[in-house]
This record gives sequence, structure tokens and C-alpha cells, in this order.
Amino acid sequence: MNEVSVSSQDDIIDFGQYWRTMYRAKWLILLSVIVFVAIGFYLTTKITPTYESTAKILVDPQKPSVSFDDERIVSNAMVVLFYQTQYEILSSRQLAEEVIDRLGLIQKFKAQKSQNNEAKSFLKTLFGTSDVELSDAELKILIANNIRDTLSVSGDRQSQVIQITFESTDAKEAADIVNTLSEVYIEFGLESRMKEVKNSEGWLNQQSSQLKTSLDGSIAKLNAYKLEQGLVDTQQQQSLANSQLQSLNNELIRAQTRLSSAHEQYLYVQNLEVNDKDLYSLGPVLQNSTAVDMVKEQARLSQRVNELSERYGDKHPQMIAARSELQSATENLAVEVSKVVENIEKEYKLALLQVSNIEKLIAESREHIQALQSKGFSLLSLEREVENNRRTYENFQLSILESNGVSDYSVSNVQVIDKATPALTPASPNVKLILVAFFMFGLFLSIGIALLREAMDNTFKTSDSVKESLSIPSLGITPLVKSSARGNEPEKQYFKDVRSGFAESINTIRTGLLFSNIDNPPKTLLVTSSLPSEGKSTLAINLAAAYSHIGKTLLLEVDLRKPSIAKSLAITSDYGLSNIVKSFDKEIDKGPDGGIVKVGEEGQLSVICAGTLVPNPLELLSSKKFEDVLSALGELYEYIILDGPPTLPVSDSCLLANKVDGVVFAVKSNDTKYKDAKEAILRLQKLHANVIGSVLTVADTNKMSAYGDEFHTGNYYGEVPKYG
Repeated sequence: MNEVSVSSQDDIIDFGQYWRTMYRAKWLILLSVIVFVAIGFYLTTKITPTYESTAKILVDPQKPSVSFDDERIVSNAMVVLFYQTQYEILSSRQLAEEVIDRLGLIQKFKAQKSQNNEAKSFLKTLFGTSDVELSDAELKILIANNIRDTLSVSGDRQSQVIQITFESTDAKEAADIVNTLSEVYIEFGLESRMKEVKNSEGWLNQQSSQLKTSLDGSIAKLNAYKLEQGLVDTQQQQSLANSQLQSLNNELIRAQTRLSSAHEQYLYVQNLEVNDKDLYSLGPVLQNSTAVDMVKEQARLSQRVNELSERYGDKHPQMIAARSELQSATENLAVEVSKVVENIEKEYKLALLQVSNIEKLIAESREHIQALQSKGFSLLSLEREVENNRRTYENFQLSILESNGVSDYSVSNVQVIDKATPALTPASPNVKLILVAFFMFGLFLSIGIALLREAMDNTFKTSDSVKESLSIPSLGITPLVKSSARGNEPEKQYFKDVRSGFAESINTIRTGLLFSNIDNPPKTLLVTSSLPSEGKSTLAINLAAAYSHIGKTLLLEVDLRKPSIAKSLAITSDYGLSNIVKSFDKEIDKGPDGGIVKVGEEGQLSVICAGTLVPNPLELLSSKKFEDVLSALGELYEYIILDGPPTLPVSDSCLLANKVDGVVFAVKSNDTKYKDAKEAILRLQKLHANVIGSVLTVADTNKMSAYGDEFHTGNYYGEVPKYG
């Protein structure tokens, strides 16, 4: 979980760090911005102002026509192609030369050339010489190309409006060129349409005469073929044949219906006897009025015979007469019924014959139609040829009439919406934009330089950077002391005022050392650095002074190569550590000539300087006598602060580091490089030295606050209270 949280914190961009970097470089940024803005303003005063004029024209991709029927729907792709073509036409040299002729720009150019030498310098720039004399044609091409280069034609995909923009040092000339170009463009479109119409009329007339000849020839062929084959119009013949065939089919259906009914009656009659009573129930018999009357008569006579038989005998004359009448009526009825039956047979045969005849007629009609079709293919082909030629000829005649109407129709598909007017203010130079651009350029350039300088600066700025880079605890800082005034030396700050901010910083370092091992705080401490002049001696002197307030303390100078404590504390004795080691014999001489000097008012701090310089300090410090001296001094003092030499130039500190309880590593603010400090710490750690922590020396607290470290230097602790 801790690894994940640390990784996520590393991934977070510290914008505050960037802001602090820019804040530290605020004067550089401010100066750069002022310089670049001044340069931009100077350039704007040297640029010749130009004026811009714009006209808006409406261009319809659908050309106007005299007939609404001639309107066509234009696809989106064709619309895009159309407007691209119009842009090219507006930017063409032909239209530019026409504008030059109408505005007399060649004469204006020559007049300006005679008045000043600007034209000569312009020609010299183009051709490399001022002696070139150009003809009017060459000047026209030159000015036309200049117009084309300065002209801007643009439009929106969602609009039919085209904007024409031109820039010139003369506001009125810019407006005149744009307006004249719009007029020339409209006239160019009308002239192009008129040329197109005239070319179309000639072609249409030529094609029309050819089509007329073709139409007459096809009509002659058709008439000749009709006369040869004796045919009429194929469509009329086909219609008559189809109507006849349809009628025969309808008649066949009716005949087949009658045949079916007659056939049923015929079969029914064939199955009955001659005198069968069922014959009387036939529909034709019942529909025969004579047969119906005879049936009624037979029934009446039969009833009369029955009445007479009850009254008279069989041989009675009336009875005989009645039976004779009944028999005669019955025979007559049988004859009439037989006639009806015969009539049914005749109707059946007639219906059968009618169906047969109609079927023959249908077959003949079909054969006739097929023959007509086979014979009329050539005729139909000729008729279609005539019809096609006639339609084509009529269409061409209509096109000729419309073309004649278009030639008199002079409406353009281009309209001027807004004419160009002379500009009141110059379009360039845009002073505000240039100043903003130079301002932004100066701002970003200075910020980039500040960030680059920060990235290339490999020195320590804050105690946190020391801690992160060297991976050792940060014990504190020693603030920067300006030693310009006499008596304000950094080495004597703690002696001068124990309540100053500097003294409090030293006390903080002392507290950190004491609490580095609470049960067994270090008694002997070696103060060293990576290179010389990094504030280690100042740190050692003031740290020893701070320790003297909590116990008997000795400041031991072990830098036997370039000692500085005697000079810093104004000690005049030349007797010191080297002399003590050489003359040591079990006990330390505590007398005034023993090399131990009391410093301070309370007498708690003793100092042993380096003494007489020796040719081989490393041999002296690694000797058994030095260890005995250090052990003897440890019995006399509670705390011993050793001011050692730098670690990288010599190996004395590496040797001494294993003879003390802890090492305090001094890092000079804005001076000590990361690489040197890491190398020095690595050497000490390889020899298993106890590097307790680091101290950032000569630290400017005001600059540190710009890096994010808050170092409180208020007067709460540093001000001596005044009593009334």
C-alpha cells in the first residue's frame, strides 16, 4: 500500500513547483516581456499600413432559365465543384487584366513611378536591376499577378455567398478593384452563357436539318411498304382482330352454355318411352301453349267420360262419343309432345353445330392474327422508326425555340449583395495582435529559459531537496549571514546573540542530533562536507557553541591541511592538535601551554586548533596516539565537535568517520552539486560511517521560501525582551 501511494504521489504534477520557479525568475520574465513588447511596437511603426475591402456576391449554381421546366436538381458534389470553379475564375489573370484596363492601373503605376522611386525599387527587387523598362503588356501581367496574389476569394459550404477581399495601401483603390472585379465577373458569366447559347443554336439547327431528312426518308419507306403489302395501320388491324377474337370467345361461351342445357334435355328424353307421362313434365312441353291447352282439354274430356260412365253404360252413344273425343285429344297431345321432343333433338344438334362453327371461326381468327403479326413486323418497325424520328425532330425544334428565347434572356445567376467600401482603419498591421504576440513570445521564452535554467541547475536549494537526493535526514539549516559589517562574522553568530534566528537554527540542529539516538546520544561528532568552502567550519564552531550550553564541550580542529578555526576565533596560539598528538603521554596537558583554549563567557567551550602543520596529516590521524588523544579528550569533555576536512579532495574524513559516534554532512545552498554530495555520502557509507544527517549551510531564507520551504525568521525568538 505504501509503495502504491508513493508511486501515485510521484505521478502527480506539482504545479506549485512550476509556479515557484517562475516566481523566482519574475524579474527575468518581466524584463523579457518589456523588451519583446518594445520590439513589437517598434516593428509596427515601421510596417506600411494596408487597407482591406470586401464585397459579397450571391452565386446560384442553377442558371436562370426562361422556362421552369428547364430547371435541374444539382447534386452536392456538383455544387462543390461549381464553387471551386468560380473561385478559380475570380482569381484568373483574364479578369485581373480586365480590371486593370477599366481602372487604368497601368497609367497610375507610371504616374507613381514618375513621382517617386518606389516603383524603381520594386522593379529592382523583382529583376535585380533598376534600369529595366517594361512594356505595357509586361506591366499588365506584373500588376495582374500582384492582384491575384493579394486577392482572397472564399465561401461557406452552407451558403451561396462568395466573399471577395483585396488589400492595398490605398483604401479607395482596394474598394474599386473589388467592385470592378465583381462587375467583370458578372459580365464574364453572361458572355459565357451567350457564347454557349450561340454555339448550341448552330449545332441544333444542323442536327434539326439532318433529323428532318431522316424523318422524311422513314415516312417514304413506310408508305412504300404499305402500298406493296396492302396494309393499313398495324395498330388498327391488331385492334380489330383482337375485338373480333374477343367477340367469338364470348359467343362460344354462350353457345357452350346452350349446348350443355340442350344436351341434358336430350339425354333425358332419350331415356323415356314415347307415351311416358314424364314427357309432359318437360320444360319445353310446359312452355308450349298448344300442349298445355291439349292437356287441359284431355283432362276436361277425361272428366266428362268419368261423369258419363256413372250415368250411362259403355255402349251409350254419348259415352261412345265422349270416349272418341278423349282418344282423339290424347292422340293429338301425343303428336304435339312428340313434336316438342323432336324439337329438343333439333335444338341439341343445332347447339352442337353452333359450338363447332364458332370454334372453327376462333381458330381461323387466331390464324389470321398470327399471320397479321408475322406480316406486320416490318410495318411495325417502320412505324416505330417514323415515330422516333418525329419525336426527336419535335424535341430539337422545341430546343431551338427555347434557345432563341434564352439568347434574348440576359438575367445573370450572380448578384452583388454588398459592395466594397473604402476602409476607415488599416487591416494591417494589427497593433494589438502584434503586441500580444510579442508579449506571449517574450513571456513563454522567458518562462522556458527559467525552466531550462532550473532543470540545468544541479545544486541544492532547500533542506527537502537534500533529504530527497541524499536519502539522509535533514537536521536543519544555517541561515545566510551578510558579513559586510565588521563584527558580523558567521562564525561568531552564536556567541554574539543566543536568541537570534541563526542561533535558533543551530539549536534545532543540536536537538536533531541529540534525538537521533535518545538512549545513547552521540558524544563525538565529525562535521564534514564534499568540497571546501561549503560552511562546515562555521557550522562546527556554532554547533560547538550550542553544545556548550548543555555540557562541557570541545571544538577539535582535525583539518590539518587548511585549518581556519584559529583565524575565525582570533586564537593566536600555534600549539594545537598536531603538537598534542606528538607529545602525548597518557594524559592531556590542561595548562595554558597545553593547546586547549577557553572560548566564551561561561567557559564551557574549549577549542583545540590544528597546531603546527605536518607533512602527512593522514598518517597522524590514523596513528594510535591520535586515538589515545581522542579517548583522553572524551574523558574530559561531554561533547566533542570535530571540524574535519572535505571528503572528496582527501580521505581524512573517511578515516575519522569511523572514530566518532556520528557524522554531520554540510551542504552549501546553491553551490554544492548533487553529484559531489552523493559521491561524498557514498564514500562515507562504504566505510560504515554513521551519517546522522545533513545541514544546508549559507541558506538564504527568502530564496528558500520561493522554493516552497517555509523558514520562519520572525522576531519572536530572536528579539531580546525589553523590561520597563
